[in-house]
Amino acid sequence: MAEQVLTITTAYAREQMARARSEGGTLTKVIKMAFGSGGVDQAGKPLPLDGTEQALKKELIQKDITSYEFIAPATIRYICSLAETELAGETINELALVDSAGKLTVVRTMSNKVKDGDMEFIFEIDDIY
Repeated sequence: MAEQVLTITTAYAREQMARARSEGGTLTKVIKMAFGSGGVDQAGKPLPLDGTEQALKKELIQKDITSYEFIAPATIRYICSLAETELAGETINELALVDSAGKLTVVRTMSNKVKDGDMEFIFEIDDIY
């Protein structure tokens, strides 16, 4: 059986979308991806998310989004890369999309990924509307 992927759009982002639709407000732009190492339990299983998260459990770094693409009419795939020397030797198991206001819009927990010092890592998160 495939391991469950835990990705959730935050309540903050859902409220912002609802207000924009009903009141005509604007949406903030997703500009960064945050990487962390606090997304698993002692057994290494990804922790569940409830959508109220506005911080990673143990943030390591935030990086500008490398690129994005529309992969379906209501799905954007955000891509961010870590260069060979960035976070070398660190364990990464939580990610988040960060908007221009510094708030988390999408959070994901996953199994441990140890970042090798001689490889570029590329991470993707799908933002589904």
